[in-house]
Amino acid sequence: MSTPELAPVSVIVPCYNAADTLRRAAESILDGAPDDLELLLVDDGSTDGTPALCDELAAGDRRVRALHRKNGGASAARNTGLDAAAGDWIVFVDSDDVLLPGLWQALGEAFAADPGLVLFGIDRASGPNPCPLASGYYPDPAALGEALRPLLFESGYLAAPYGKAFSAKALRDAGLRFDEALKVNEDVLFNTVFLQNTISIFCLPGVYYYQYDQKAGSLSRRLRGDLLDAERRCAPELETMLRRWGYPAGPYLKESRLRACLNQYGLLTGCKGDMPYARRRALFAEILSQPDARAALREQLRRDAHPLLALPYRLGVGLDLPGFLAAYTLLKNRFL
Repeated sequence: MSTPELAPVSVIVPCYNAADTLRRAAESILDGAPDDLELLLVDDGSTDGTPALCDELAAGDRRVRALHRKNGGASAARNTGLDAAAGDWIVFVDSDDVLLPGLWQALGEAFAADPGLVLFGIDRASGPNPCPLASGYYPDPAALGEALRPLLFESGYLAAPYGKAFSAKALRDAGLRFDEALKVNEDVLFNTVFLQNTISIFCLPGVYYYQYDQKAGSLSRRLRGDLLDAERRCAPELETMLRRWGYPAGPYLKESRLRACLNQYGLLTGCKGDMPYARRRALFAEILSQPDARAALREQLRRDAHPLLALPYRLGVGLDLPGFLAAYTLLKNRFL
């Protein structure tokens, strides 16, 4: 049986100070890609060798276009790519990740089903990340059923912009762009709003994306304090999507908030970085005000393999002392 012809694809790669990894990413995308592939390298005001490398890669392969813009963040860079993309399908790749062999050959089958969204497997440097959705065709988001929760929360398959191909027409019909005001969860918001629309989904078997998620600049390894605000911004759109497709909104919203609290707590207690005492205290106070978060943290600390090291956190969480936690983490950050 012949392989279905692949419709034109635009791959958008936002690039900021990515001189060390961009060539690897671009080569992985171009490997085995069709002649009509469009690779858009969007330089987001980089200050290293990235702009020159984008131009070099574009000069060396007619499928590559280099776009240069002032720094505005990943959302702005992706929007610049969306504005320029000419393909029938849109694929996002981060500049420090790679596509794995075989994707371009596999996508033909999915495109032939004319879905609005194609999912494909992701692997991570931190460990395997199997897709919780069985391969095949799903007529709309309601058909995802019990797989929706792990797709959203545990695996991130419907949270990240990568590991999928978007129908360009479906994106245009939805008038969808990334929220440039958000610096985290902007991809969650993008996907959530997209899923509010009547789109069919095709899940490919096989793993075709590799994420280097243990890099120094990754979300899990740097201190930031905007996770709770970002979750709050996304929650109404998540609720709209859930109700649109008949899912019980309450449990999903509750889990979304809990995960944001636990992730923010993990950054505050595990990452170094400049954050004033008052900001730390306010974040700890908000986390501890959530009964589910306090209960989960107490259980997590009870099972900690290093009880002496965990003792200050057990006191702070158990006695509801956000000021103590803020002071302790600030001192630990400065002197340890």
